[in-house]
Amino acid sequence: MFLKELEDYPWFPSYLRKMQLEYVGWISVQLELYRPILKEIIKFPSNQWIDLASGSGWPAFYLQKNATHQIHYTLSDLYPDSVSNEVKKQVEVEPASLDLNKFQPLNGKQYSLFNAYHHFSSAQQKQLIKKMKEAKASCIIAEVLEPSLLSFIQVTLAAFIVQPLTAWTIRPFSFLRMITTYLIPVQLVTVAWDGWLSVIKSKNVNQYKELLREFIDNQYSIEVRRIQKLQGNLIVIIAQPVSL
Repeated sequence: MFLKELEDYPWFPSYLRKMQLEYVGWISVQLELYRPILKEIIKFPSNQWIDLASGSGWPAFYLQKNATHQIHYTLSDLYPDSVSNEVKKQVEVEPASLDLNKFQPLNGKQYSLFNAYHHFSSAQQKQLIKKMKEAKASCIIAEVLEPSLLSFIQVTLAAFIVQPLTAWTIRPFSFLRMITTYLIPVQLVTVAWDGWLSVIKSKNVNQYKELLREFIDNQYSIEVRRIQKLQGNLIVIIAQPVSL
């Protein structure tokens, strides 16, 4: 049976989902985990990006704000109401729900997924790349977790130590966040559980290379690499048509 994170289930309270995704997105921005992506997006021909499974939208907003040349992001998610209100002020959001398993990429478009690829089974991950290749679309996938003890420790610290120390600084400020963090600390438990499950479901560089090897040929390129950073490592997958 394929386990899903709590935030992926429709019965999970929407207010908990939104606060959880806001925290995860906020901490990724504070640590600048996606800074290496800034060097990659300038290599693509278009400045128009569609972000898939956006969650809070903070990673895409960070890139749009810090890119050396102007780029434009459109956010999308199965639960679009999860996008942070702070992000909505600056980034376009597709209001309709988008199920990535039923999603069909548009020809020649550019897509991104930030810390979302591990939410899907190996078969679903392969199917997404297969669709990208058939549509001659490009995508950047970035994952901050790996199946390692270090990732388990990082998730545990983020949930039980960093979260209560920083909950009051996350914007927009929420009294509900204060209640579910300090008085009834359900938020600490749900963030930890989804984080631990995400580590279990994550893959390392070699596993991603093996998973996607069949889609590489002289017409479609897939690069998988690990970027080491003090704040946290990043696995980057870049898939795109080969320029002739």
